[in-house]
Amino acid sequence: MIQEDIPLSQGWTREERALLTLSCTERLGAATARALIEHFGSAAEVLEASPRALAEVPGVGRKLISILMQRDGAKIAEEEMALLRHRREIGDPIDTLFVDHEGYPASLAHCNDAPLVLYVRGKIPIDAPMLAVVGTRQSTHYAADALDRLFTNLAQLCPELVIVSGLAYGVDQLAHSIALEKGLRTIAVVAHGHYTLYPSAHRELAREIMTHGGAVVTEYRYNTRALPQRFVARNRIVAGLSSGTLVVESPKKGGALITASIAFDYGRSLFALPGRLFDKTSEGCNRLIAFQKATLLLSAEQLLEELNLLPDLCSPTPLPFGNQEPESEDDTRHPILAELAKVDVLTLEDLSMRLGMTIPEVSAQLFDLELDGKIRALPGGRYVLRHN
Repeated sequence: MIQEDIPLSQGWTREERALLTLSCTERLGAATARALIEHFGSAAEVLEASPRALAEVPGVGRKLISILMQRDGAKIAEEEMALLRHRREIGDPIDTLFVDHEGYPASLAHCNDAPLVLYVRGKIPIDAPMLAVVGTRQSTHYAADALDRLFTNLAQLCPELVIVSGLAYGVDQLAHSIALEKGLRTIAVVAHGHYTLYPSAHRELAREIMTHGGAVVTEYRYNTRALPQRFVARNRIVAGLSSGTLVVESPKKGGALITASIAFDYGRSLFALPGRLFDKTSEGCNRLIAFQKATLLLSAEQLLEELNLLPDLCSPTPLPFGNQEPESEDDTRHPILAELAKVDVLTLEDLSMRLGMTIPEVSAQLFDLELDGKIRALPGGRYVLRHN
């Protein structure tokens, strides 16, 4: 029983201890763990389930059932709790945030593979909008100049915006540093435990991040080393925390494009900074734009508008001739605008079937309407009305 495996002491609730135990169970991934929790109703009930009951959960095989029955995760969890208590006693507190509990970022919790536990140094501003910024480790002056201008405008238009990145060299380091310079808070997601910091050259940057209202975050236990596969896994946290992801510079392959793909799959807004045709560091960004996976970044205002942050920050732009109606009569007569007014969100294929038009015909009209500022494209090839 869970009461034997996880003693109820030291201020941790039964469910928190169970979540920590599951997160410490080897070969149990976050998505499978959350499927188990959903099936049984709580992490505590998962640990109390019989082998026969566990076998009824899709995707749970004999090997995993055997691992769960061995209860090794409970022992590791106890050791981790003792270590965390020690860190707090010596003045180096590390907070633990549990999925679907108070304090855990809701945007990340909505992802089916969200970590059961986050270990946090500093503070995650959970009520603030977040933007992930990723890119190559071999960044150029173009990336620095673009981020400097973008963050200057973002800080003026949306000072509560939080920049999320991975504390690596290149674009990550630029994103954190320039955000701090412009007065924006920032979060660094790392791929190891808090016993160290990688790269070590960014220790002072990490301290500044925490001092200025941000955090260094990881899903890994305190003594976990940085291994290559963990950098890939942490990308989902960068994307999951954020309403949108901006790829600043990237070759045609790399970690930034992995993060972009995850953000796209999560249904989050994806932006890319365009670059010169023959620049290797812009090849990935240009391809994202060419294949319509990412929106071409034009301005801070455009970015905030797509994230639904701009309308709350400034007055609507007056329409011509003093007309204050959100749509003109001509707009409502356009068949595409009329369909979008009925259903809110439609794909190219949806519009083609509804209007009895070919896909090329609809695509051409969508292009014109988007240039005219009447509609905007969303991730996944979806379209909505643009409300002025």
